[in-house]
Amino acid sequence: MAKSIMQDGKYCYICRKEYNINTVSGLEEHHVFGGSLRPLAEHYGLKVYLCHRHHNEPPLGVHFNATARWRLERDAKRAFDLRHGAGMLDKLIKRVQEEAPHAV
Repeated sequence: MAKSIMQDGKYCYICRKEYNINTVSGLEEHHVFGGSLRPLAEHYGLKVYLCHRHHNEPPLGVHFNATARWRLERDAKRAFDLRHGAGMLDKLIKRVQEEAPHAV
């Protein structure tokens, strides 16, 4: 279980980034990539803490809001590429998807 490479503490990632609010209670761990990519997200720390509202509640939760989900994926790619080189996450995702095309 890797520590998040996207945040350095336990607070709602979206509350802090979007509203400059430090929400620290009622947090849930969210893997930025799911399905066949979830093990990759866990291994490389591509996960964040989110308050319940930003995790699993419509309309703002990342499981209901495509824009919020896309922003998290964008931020994860930036964090990964800063550590491992430009374009490396896209290459890794492509390799995982080629190995298990039916699971994506």
